[in-house]
Amino acid sequence: MADYHSTMRNAVAETTEWEDLQVKHGNWEKRELPPPPPKWAPNERQERQLDRTVDLVDEMAKLDAADKDELSDLDDDFDDDRFLAKYREARMEELKERERVTVLPPGHGEFLFIKRDDFVREVSEASDGKWVVCHLYQDANEKSQLMQRSLDELCKKYVGTKFVKIISTDCIPKYPDQLLPTLLLYKDGKVAKTLEGMAKFGGRHTSPESIAYELNELFPDDPVLTLGGASQGHAESQAEVVRSAVKRFIKDSEDKTLSDEEADLWD
Repeated sequence: MADYHSTMRNAVAETTEWEDLQVKHGNWEKRELPPPPPKWAPNERQERQLDRTVDLVDEMAKLDAADKDELSDLDDDFDDDRFLAKYREARMEELKERERVTVLPPGHGEFLFIKRDDFVREVSEASDGKWVVCHLYQDANEKSQLMQRSLDELCKKYVGTKFVKIISTDCIPKYPDQLLPTLLLYKDGKVAKTLEGMAKFGGRHTSPESIAYELNELFPDDPVLTLGGASQGHAESQAEVVRSAVKRFIKDSEDKTLSDEEADLWD
């Protein structure tokens, strides 16, 4: 019978436990192990590339730590290095963009939670020359939750309007839950309109767009919701509401189509 184990192929610089056992019992001859491969060492070209990489990392770290004035002073330092020149330009644009970002005051772009002691400062006084939407709510009230979800979206979009929320009984002791949610629209230090409940906005079908539309219809010459920046008229405000409503309708239709298709897979 042929000895199929007499020849070792693809020899490696170490033996296996199985091979050691066969040698121990005399089945195989102990083989001479090949010498280990030489340790890798970079050639001259690779060394230059490594040095270049280290230099680039150091220079990029310096550029990351530099401010705009320091970057301007380095304008001519990278004429012979296109990569670092481009990196410096990108870093300059990043710093300029940060300067262009406007830091919004509290209640603009993100809801501001207030307590009774804050009301005069954050609502009455803050409404001098601009609209403040104050949401009276209760955490456990389902209608309040629906209203708050919609208002959260409007707050992020209409940064020209201030949005605050306060627990109803903290604002007005013994305020009845039947009137929740309640919106107080403040302008120039006084209540311009009080809106109770959800019926006006569509009941359980209330959406951010239905709320925005109704709010801006209340005062056509002075829209409650504004995007900030340049003054915005009633037509522009409502056009934006319609655009948002169309986008939401399309998205909801697509989501429903996908849900129906997934349901068909189980039929």
